[in-house]
Amino acid sequence: MNATIADTYEIAMGRWSRRLSRSFLDYVAAPSCGSLVDVGCGTGSLTLAAATRYPKADIVGIDLIPDYLTDALRSSAPNVRFETGDASALPFADDSFDTAFSQLLLNDLDGPAGAVGEMVRVTRANGTIAATVWDRVGGLTFIRLFLDVAAIVAGADGEDLRAQVFDVPYQNEDALFDLWSEAGLEEVDTTTIAVRMDFIDFDDYWQALMGAHSLIRVFYANQPADLAHEIQQATRRAYLGGKPDGRRSLVASALAVRGVVSP
Repeated sequence: MNATIADTYEIAMGRWSRRLSRSFLDYVAAPSCGSLVDVGCGTGSLTLAAATRYPKADIVGIDLIPDYLTDALRSSAPNVRFETGDASALPFADDSFDTAFSQLLLNDLDGPAGAVGEMVRVTRANGTIAATVWDRVGGLTFIRLFLDVAAIVAGADGEDLRAQVFDVPYQNEDALFDLWSEAGLEEVDTTTIAVRMDFIDFDDYWQALMGAHSLIRVFYANQPADLAHEIQQATRRAYLGGKPDGRRSLVASALAVRGVVSP
């Protein structure tokens, strides 16, 4: 059976985005009742975490990719509905929500400022706007491990891959602070959230890695067989760290920002 895009995401990142969701919701501190929108909801990690935490809230998850919004996801919680739509042109009226948040989206958009502007537009005065993104350069250890190996073993091609994966607009808290401030939000605050990424063994790690980023998959698939094998074995040695294969727990960090819509 061919894996769907939702299956691939769940293997590579879904389990970690669910773990991140819990800490991110602590930071957002949304009202326990009211209306919330999860922009770029993907397979629903944050949406469903919010539904569990706020059973009296009305929660909407929206994503541009309909394949993420499976039938099982759509029927997963009574206080949630899912819609297909563009983060840069949200299909909601002004002042529709009390809180708007987004997890692991902004660094994958061509125009993040437009999406933030839309979140502000659809949120009522004094409502909260919040977002979090992986700290790719400084805190996404499981990807960094492979990228450093690729840069050493594959030379310039590996260095180019590392640069492309790390070439994201928001690489620190200051950049997110500026984005929120420029959107006219008040009481802007930032933080770094740390989570653990636990792998059963190297095979589990490798499967997650190959689903984590399209550039990594394409790079590895295009390598000559002998070089691909060398990269994989060098990555395995780095994962093992001189110990027998088995469970490893790697730290990952995410950058988060929140602000309040001005009255």
